[in-house]
Order: sequence, then structure tokens, then C-alpha cells
Amino acid sequence: MTPSLWGSVRPKVKRHWGLIFLIVLALLYLVPIYFIERTPEEGVTEIYFADSITEAHRILIDRYNRDHAGTVKVVPIDFPFADFSTNERKEILARSLRGEGGGIDLLAVDIVWVQRFARWCEPLDRYFTPEELAALVPDALYSCYSGGRLLAVPLDRVQGVIYYREDLLQSLRRGGEVIRALRKGMTWPEFEGWKKKLNWTRPFYVFPAAEYEGLICVYIENLLSLDPLYFSAHGFEFTTPQAKAALRLLVDMLNKEQVTPLVATTFTETQSYKYFVENDGLFIRGWNSYDKDYRRNPFDPAKERHLRKASIPYPSGGIPASMLGGWNLMVPTNSAKKKATVDFIKFLLSRSSQEIFYSKGSYYPVITAFYEDSSYLVQYPEISEMKRLMSTGVHRPLERDYTKYSEIMAHYISLAIRNRVPIDSALAGMTGAIKAERAAAGAR
Repeated sequence: MTPSLWGSVRPKVKRHWGLIFLIVLALLYLVPIYFIERTPEEGVTEIYFADSITEAHRILIDRYNRDHAGTVKVVPIDFPFADFSTNERKEILARSLRGEGGGIDLLAVDIVWVQRFARWCEPLDRYFTPEELAALVPDALYSCYSGGRLLAVPLDRVQGVIYYREDLLQSLRRGGEVIRALRKGMTWPEFEGWKKKLNWTRPFYVFPAAEYEGLICVYIENLLSLDPLYFSAHGFEFTTPQAKAALRLLVDMLNKEQVTPLVATTFTETQSYKYFVENDGLFIRGWNSYDKDYRRNPFDPAKERHLRKASIPYPSGGIPASMLGGWNLMVPTNSAKKKATVDFIKFLLSRSSQEIFYSKGSYYPVITAFYEDSSYLVQYPEISEMKRLMSTGVHRPLERDYTKYSEIMAHYISLAIRNRVPIDSALAGMTGAIKAERAAAGAR
């Protein structure tokens, strides 16, 4: 599984994705020696690291390789955000780990994948001391356990934010008023009201509304704003007033208020960013790392330099809430290089490395010291605002089969926001489908 193998799967051939995927898998499993096993430099342990390789990753990998020249070399396997949705990346990694061959020694997984990937990955308890774990942000460790075992460690965190084009808003008569109100915090009805007040004819608010995990993040943000303990109280039962109100908000945003263009129902994150920039949108829902995730492939640097971040609006009667996301690190059980891999992980969790992830990638560091050390507070005065925003963070539920349930939810929510089925029918349908999936899993 060399970098060139994955890098060859580019957007221009994605219309043939299914066929290419099967061919790649066949080559991967039937002739692994040509793709996975190559002769490394003599005496050098090569660690294959699968992630979206950002500028921060490249800086740190190069630094680690220089420091360990002649003994250890980290070889990145790149999954660029511009080329792979989170769903595509998840399926590629899962299919690879199901195989018996090696190839990946370290993988970055979405924080909601840990439960699913646990069966293929090494428990890490014995590699980390209590003191090392205590240095990590407790909330970042939240998603790293499965069955009481430490199956992952956090690498970085992101959080949902709303971006706005400061230059466009400042050009409007009441634009400055909007910016002040947004920074202070506002409800969705207040936010939607500004579309008419500003008489804005181009895209007003864009969010990724395709049938995938990004849509679920947007929905759960609203649901947990209305009831922070929803999943503890109701599980995956969605025939409730709160679940209906959260979905009604999205349906109306696209169909009744027309705050968001209907074409957004075809967008994953990358597509939504591209549309937003090219069509001079005013607002977009994204992650706090978006302004640096696409530094290698910007859509329009002249426009994107005017992007600013603010808190996401919330439903009437709710509280501010924004989805916490990010990436954890896991070590496949079949890796023969666990000791060297764990050493690299600890390098990535060092103070200097975590600062690079923030300064070059905008990712929230996962070490407590970053938010408490006076030297960081002086160098990065925005930390106080970050901490305020983080206090509004919410998590998706930790469930072994969450990714399956999420696919069901995305399907029915997509039907509702595209006006294919009534809201009540969508909520009843996804509740019933998840119950059926649970029953089938219990019978297996």
C-alpha cells in the first residue's frame, strides 16, 4: 500500500470509483508483494502512516525522519480532503484492515470510527503511563476507549463553526451590525431574518447537506442544542418533539425560508466550500480547520483571505452547541512495528508537535498545557475564545455500530430535506430502520 497507489485515485476518475475500487482491492489482496512489501533501506524501520497529510503533517514527518535518519522512517499515505470524503476514507481503511496483509502501521480515524475499528487494532493501555494520559485533554480522550480499553489516542480536534465573508458583509449597509450580532451569538430565526434585511440575492448560507456524515453533524448539533442529554434519555428513538424540531429547522432552511440553496443537498464539505467561494456566498458551516485544510488546493485565495469564524447559530429555545470532531490514532494489530509506531505517536503528542498542528493547521491541540501555559496564552491570545467555543462542544453518541446508524439517519434526513417524504415519516422510518439493524446485530 504505497503512497502512489492511493494518490492515483483522483477526482477526475471518481465516476468510475466502484470499478477502480474493486480493482485496487483485488491488487491489494491478491498481489500484496507489489504494493505493500518493498525492500526498505537496510536497517531502517518504515512506518506507514495513513492520514490526510497537511502542511503540519509534512513538517512533523520531515522533522521526525531527520531526527531518526538511518533507523526509522515515516512514510505517509495521503488521503487529501479534496479527494476523499470521510465516508470514502472510512471504507478504504476498513476494507484494508479486513485483509490479512500488512501495509498500514498507523492510521488516523474519525473520532466516531474507534468503536468500528476496535476489532482490528491494538489496545494501547500498556504503551502509555497514567501521567502521559493525564497530560491529554480529558474531552479528547472521550472517544478513545472501547470496552474499557484504550484503543486510540487523540491527535487533534476540530469544531463546527460558521465562516463569513467579512469583505462582503462590510460592503453592505447593515453588514457591521450582522458581524457584531453573530459574534455575540444568535438563534437560527434571528440569523435567517438577516437574509431579507440585507436583501442578499446570492447564496446566503451554505452547509454540506448531501447524504453523508456531514449532514448528521449538522442535525445532531441542533438536536443536542434542544436537549443536551438526548441520546442518554432517548437513544436512537427519533419520534420525539425535539427530534422533529431539529429536522424541521433544516427542512425549512432549504425549502421554506430558502436560506440555503437546494443544490446544497448534493454537497459534501469540499463541494460546499467550492460552491460557497465561487458564488460569493455570505456564510458557510465548516470546521475551524477549513481555512488551512485546503491550503495546497485553494479555491480562490483572494476571496478566502477574507474568511472569518464565529459561533454557529442555534435553535430557538436551545443553547449554543457545535459539533466536536477530529482524528484519533490507532495501531493495527497486524503491524509488526508497534514499538517504533508508538514512539512516533508520542512525538506527535509532544508540545512542539501539537503547537505545529495548531499554528499550521488550525487544529485544536489535545494537550492540556496548550490551554494553560502562560507562554502559549501570550503567543496565541485567541486561546480564550477557543476555550469559550469549546465549552459549547457536543459529541455524537459513542456506539459500536454508530457508523451504520449514521448511514440510516443520513438517508432519511436527506429524504426529508429534499421534500421526498414528510418529516414525521422520515423520523419514524429512521427509528424503525435502526431498531431493525440492532435486532439483526443481536441475532448475529
